[in-house]
Amino acid sequence: MKISEAILQYLKLNEVEVMFGIPAGTVSPIFDAMNDVKIQPIVTKNEGGAAYCAARYANLTKKLGVCIGAGGVGVPNMLNGILDAKRTKAPVLIISGYVNRWQIGKGAIQEQDAVEIFKPVTKFSKMVLEPEDVMKDLEAAIKAAYTVPQGPVFLSIPVDLQSCEFVGELPNKVDYQNCSRIDIDFGTLDKIVNTIDREKYGIIMVGKGCMRLSEDIMALSERLQWPIITTPSGKGVIPSDFALNLGNYGFTSSDSAEEFVEKGPATCVLALGTSMGEASTSNFNKILLKNRKLIHIDNDSNELDKVFEADLKLNADLKMIVPELVERVRKSEMVYNKPLSRETESSGSHLLSVKTFFEKIHKLLPDQTTYLCDIGEYMNFALKYLNSPQGSDFEFSINFGAMGSAIGGAPGAYFANPEKKVAVFAGDGCFFMNGMEILTAKEYNLPIIYFIINNSMLGYVEHGHQYLYGRSLECFKQERISITEMAKAMDIRAVRICNNEEITKISEFISNMDGPCLIELVIDGTEPPPIVGRLKALKQFNEAQ
Repeated sequence: MKISEAILQYLKLNEVEVMFGIPAGTVSPIFDAMNDVKIQPIVTKNEGGAAYCAARYANLTKKLGVCIGAGGVGVPNMLNGILDAKRTKAPVLIISGYVNRWQIGKGAIQEQDAVEIFKPVTKFSKMVLEPEDVMKDLEAAIKAAYTVPQGPVFLSIPVDLQSCEFVGELPNKVDYQNCSRIDIDFGTLDKIVNTIDREKYGIIMVGKGCMRLSEDIMALSERLQWPIITTPSGKGVIPSDFALNLGNYGFTSSDSAEEFVEKGPATCVLALGTSMGEASTSNFNKILLKNRKLIHIDNDSNELDKVFEADLKLNADLKMIVPELVERVRKSEMVYNKPLSRETESSGSHLLSVKTFFEKIHKLLPDQTTYLCDIGEYMNFALKYLNSPQGSDFEFSINFGAMGSAIGGAPGAYFANPEKKVAVFAGDGCFFMNGMEILTAKEYNLPIIYFIINNSMLGYVEHGHQYLYGRSLECFKQERISITEMAKAMDIRAVRICNNEEITKISEFISNMDGPCLIELVIDGTEPPPIVGRLKALKQFNEAQ
């Protein structure tokens, strides 16, 4: 068999079922070999979408996401998606073709070495030049992707090399669990247990690193009677209706979480699976740790003491540690009563309230829904008001914060779990930037719901400039375009929602889906988003310059 087929056979051995990308001459042998190896190729509309799809797939499955494109002109389009994977620590493999080896350095068409471009943003970046090195380097790349901290890797394979005969045996399947194995420091664990036992009141801070550990973390919270706050990336890990879940903290905090952090009796913060970065700590606000001990546990040692110096820190696999804590910490005799949430009215002259939409939407979708939130001021409404039921996922790439990361990567989220409904929240700005991947969903009949919040402006920019400078630029607001009509022109079912009463129409509209649909939420942009904390931080930064 050819090396191109051997590559796919080895990926198949490593549980790769789908690859996202765009075919091109320099990867044609690999695409041809997909006729013989059962890996499904998903042809996206842009290489950037392929990278976002691979990142969303990897984040939700914790398995290898794979994207493929032409070297030189194709894979540079993937850069934002690769940076997204780096920040979210997603195990993503980028495969590119390249010009024939004999053409390298001679100015061949589309010749541009991407290895050096990707070195700073990947864990492994290499061009293979010898047939005997292909499988060895592919194995090394996959191991690097799975090794903690997980992340993207890049392999460039010249087109003539792909067509060479494969000689030898395929390497063994990568033991990805061994790649992420961390020995437990039981001495430090003992100190953590003893410290927790001494602290009567505390907070459990839950980040994205706690994904799939909701039952254990809720058991720990109930045993200690310590309430939970979730980071923006950690939203959805703990069901919103869990009695001890105070909601999101940091980048747009729930009222309950903010009040408990600022005024509550906690003397200890147990931070699990979070970097404690800007989005998670309300702009590095030290009030979170005022007169409190910090116990920080994460599987990435680079995150420990990076922002706040911990009283106790432990580099460990949370899948091993959280059950240990549940088993060993003392059971509290007190009962924590979560305060009732304060009802707030929406303000502004709007007919359709974004706040009301996010408060109601979970009732119109199945509990088993994967929510993808893109980047824009609506994300603040989602963080504060969207209810995340048991069984749902909330995928949100706030730390890199690239517009289009959700709408571009939605097909990848679907393939991560085809049994779940996928709902995307994006603005008109994100739609115009990466929204053509809705055609990828159409091409493969993926039942993805696209909620497009259309205010005909770059809302975050407009409101930010008005807050910081008392003025903005006319170009931040744009001519209103009917995204509903655009979708219909693409033969995609679409409907416009223009007032709060029409929100209930959504349930019937999405009841029978044999492909994607688009729901355009037409708003006037007058509803103040809950972003004052973020704008205050930006103002302080500007004034300090």
